[in-house]
Formats: sequence, C-alpha cells, structure tokens
Amino acid sequence: LVDFPYDTTRTALHLALNGVPRRYPRITMNLPHAGGFLPYAAHRFAVAARLHLDSTPEGLLNDIRRFFFDTAVSAGPATLPSLLAFAAPGHVLYGSDFPMIPEAWATGFDTGVDDYPHWDPDQLHAVNRGNAERLFPRLARS
Repeated sequence: LVDFPYDTTRTALHLALNGVPRRYPRITMNLPHAGGFLPYAAHRFAVAARLHLDSTPEGLLNDIRRFFFDTAVSAGPATLPSLLAFAAPGHVLYGSDFPMIPEAWATGFDTGVDDYPHWDPDQLHAVNRGNAERLFPRLARS
C-alpha cells in the first residue's frame, strides 16, 4: 500500500531541502494531489528547516512555493483552502487522476473544484485552464 500524500510530501521536502528548485529554476515540478500534506504543514516544516545546514525557514518556504500543485483527488473542504492559501499565484493546476480512478470519482472531484465557493474572480478559469496555458503556450487556444 502506497501512502501517496506523505510520499509526495517527503519527496518535495527532500528536493527543497537539497536546493533542487533553486538550482534548477527552469524545471517545472508539479506535485500531484495538491502536494499531499505539504501545503497544510509547510510552515511547520519551515521551522524545522533550522535543523538542516544551509537552510532557513524563509528559504525553504520559497523553494516549496516554486512547485506547481494539481487538484487531482483534492477538492475537499479542508484541502482547497490550505492549497490556495499556500501555493504561489498561478501555481495551481487542474488534475483528475483519470484513468487511474473511475470516471464517477473524478467527476465528483471536478464538481468539488467547480463548486468551491471561495474562488477569487478568474481564479477558477486559471486553475482549470489558464495556468496550464501559461506553462504550455503552444497548447493555448487562439
């Protein structure tokens, strides 16, 4: 059994603590499932960054915010607020996990994203399409 939210979190923390996002700023790294546990606990991890040589809380938070996060299986009432409060503007992308989960499950999460009541103006379009179009301009509609 794979505990994917914590595996995603652990991998992202290892990358950030080792300075990978800073050393390779042109590489776009997308964390699935809203980054697992990362957005929720990022500030707690940042305090612990003091235990790692060459790391500061501010530096770790900056490195973590370089990641992109997708919404696959992450439309819960606690997940979206944590993700949107933490992620850098423009760094949240639509995700579905299809075909790995049944279509009915994916549709339920899509509805959760679409019906989230606290979107800022234009933010839902940005998550569903606009942010990805900025990452992949050749795929944008003309």
